[in-house]
Amino acid sequence: MTNGASTSDAAPQDPHLGEITDFLGLRPTDDELRWLMPVTFDVAGATGTLHGGCGLAAAVAALETVTGRPMAAASAQYLARLSEGGCAAITLDIGASGHRMTQASAEITDAADGRVILRALVSLGGRQLGIDQTWVAAPEVPSPLECERRDSTSLVGHSFTDHADVRLAGQQPGDRHVRYWSRLSGTLASTGPGLTALADLLPSGMRVSLDAGFRGSSLDNTVRIAGEADSEWVLLDIESDAVHNAVGQGIVRIFAESGELLATGNQSFAITRITGPLGSLAE
Repeated sequence: MTNGASTSDAAPQDPHLGEITDFLGLRPTDDELRWLMPVTFDVAGATGTLHGGCGLAAAVAALETVTGRPMAAASAQYLARLSEGGCAAITLDIGASGHRMTQASAEITDAADGRVILRALVSLGGRQLGIDQTWVAAPEVPSPLECERRDSTSLVGHSFTDHADVRLAGQQPGDRHVRYWSRLSGTLASTGPGLTALADLLPSGMRVSLDAGFRGSSLDNTVRIAGEADSEWVLLDIESDAVHNAVGQGIVRIFAESGELLATGNQSFAITRITGPLGSLAE
């Protein structure tokens, strides 16, 4: 389903889209608006269920493929968990498609029983008017290879967050700001779906700010694309804002290794219980 927008000022589609769909394990079906994604450890969180960011990233990648337009912004509401070994069914709906922008939605369900796992709203497209600029500068941190790799946090020994090669670029228990370097295969971390998946590391940062391990689940997550650059490593600058009534909230800015702002995001999540000292529970 192409949108027919071939004008020279249209926002270009991500050239790495095929690689990111392979990375996520996305599979098309005979219906171009229905996709499947097996839940392997590569897209699972540390507790062995679908990593919410990977779920939203899969919806984005499917919509980018179908519309031929790059993600501009994506929001998700998380409703249930889907365990490793299961399969996610992704159903797309192209709500409105204009000359430059497409407004779409996606619903991820358990392919076995139809339970709704995630609902997403995604905007795609844009145009090049020569007015792009950024008012936010990347924080000064050591380079990725100078930073210590974060220990595995998975309860089962392997997860998306372990695969993402997270490096500790600046964190002090109790501080508002937590900074991570991260990378995926090649430069996939700097693609729209890659940034979407990595933005869901925000709760990991709040554990450091709260100086406590906790269990919980994401309620919502929004990621907005702010720039583009091919970058092997991306820097996540996480700010915890508050915990109120056991609901945490914060923001994240993601930068290329060369300093360009690539994406911003915000998230809220329910904390179900405190498990002990920082590092006492997998993220």
